[in-house]
Amino acid sequence: MSFHSFQNMIRFASKGNCMWDKYRHESKQTICIIGVLILSAKLCRADGHFSEKEEEEILKIVPHENQQKRILIRILEEAYNDPNPIEHDAKNLKALLEDEHPEFLEFIIAALYKLAHTDHVYSEAEDEDIRSVANIFGITKGFFDQSQETIKNYFNKATSSLRNRKKENVNA
Repeated sequence: MSFHSFQNMIRFASKGNCMWDKYRHESKQTICIIGVLILSAKLCRADGHFSEKEEEEILKIVPHENQQKRILIRILEEAYNDPNPIEHDAKNLKALLEDEHPEFLEFIIAALYKLAHTDHVYSEAEDEDIRSVANIFGITKGFFDQSQETIKNYFNKATSSLRNRKKENVNA
């Protein structure tokens, strides 16, 4: 069952343990993946809802075997309920990676931006969260704007292509 299916049954917690403490004994690689899941869930929370499309997009971002899907969804639920702000998690992930993998941090920002557009609603809250995380990661505005423009162009081309295909099908 997906996170979206649980939405009406879950009581969104106002208190809880820090996820970083809970998973601190895992490998660095596992904690990085959990960090991406946490940031993704909290970004989806920013616009007030977490859609099934968003969940599917997150699961595409994180490489996993089919049998691991339930575990990832559970972690997403925990992250959604975690009371700490997204900045808290961005700082923890940045501290974990130090300056070892700046390209991974850039990938995370690009993935968050793509995720924010998955539901076709890009809210100010999502934009603020992404910019805040980018700032914590030390990603310059120039890079963020460049990534944003690249992703925007991609979505515009994809949307245009779909519209053209629909017109071709109607005219056929």
